[in-house]
Amino acid sequence: MTETLHVQTTHRADCRFGPGLFRITYDGPSGPQLRYCQTQAEVESVHRLLRGVATVRVERDGHCLDGPYGGDAHTPDVVDAEAWLALPREQGMRELGLTSDADYARAYRSIEAAVVRRNNRETQGGVHASIVIKKRGRVVTDV
Repeated sequence: MTETLHVQTTHRADCRFGPGLFRITYDGPSGPQLRYCQTQAEVESVHRLLRGVATVRVERDGHCLDGPYGGDAHTPDVVDAEAWLALPREQGMRELGLTSDADYARAYRSIEAAVVRRNNRETQGGVHASIVIKKRGRVVTDV
């Protein structure tokens, strides 16, 4: 029986992440091992196989998976950092649930610094890291 893999997402032309949409790093007998997966189901399979044997680190190719438009935030609980920086002050405060100008200024400086660092690393040959901001009062889990 031949299994066929159907992946709707393709890598963008400027992708530097690697051949898969998920990159898995774990400690093997001869040191750190690196594997790529195309789907979340494949990632879950690796987790089942290595549960209790090795610590597994999964990285997601947000640059290709999230597409070129709309930023990296696709849930109602988070806001894309770079898109947030471009919002007018009042709208930015509403998006994050901020009530004071001091909170807005502190958030803006922190988010701007994170986006600048991410963009700097990306130009040095790194991957595009998604930066999202949790909205005040929302619960976000990393699964």
